[in-house]
Amino acid sequence: MDEPLTVETSTLTIAGTGTGSAAYVSPSMREGADRKAGGSNMRSRNEGNSVRVTNLSEGTRGPDLMELFRPLGAVTRCHVAIDHKTSMSRGFGFVNFVSREDGQRAINTLNGYGYDNLILRVEWATPKPN
Repeated sequence: MDEPLTVETSTLTIAGTGTGSAAYVSPSMREGADRKAGGSNMRSRNEGNSVRVTNLSEGTRGPDLMELFRPLGAVTRCHVAIDHKTSMSRGFGFVNFVSREDGQRAINTLNGYGYDNLILRVEWATPKPN
């Protein structure tokens, strides 16, 4: 016959709350977390080195932009705006470069370039207002 299952239980300690209640504490609020604006360095980016790419086809995705822009310089991030209802590209995206010189090279090389039967427009992105 099957033997009964034995389970050891322990007291749950919630980081940073000082109570024994089972309340969720987000990683950014836990002890030792990086609480500076914008979160961790993984998500931070230098918007001064960001170019905006418009006139993208509906099927374009981030990896497509990465493949197109990587030969022109060190790329840190590629993002294509996607319509959540249709899951298709909204026709524009952003590419972040390590250096501004690489971004300028990308603008000079790919602005007016034919890609996926469309002519790309590549320009410096306008930084987000604070």
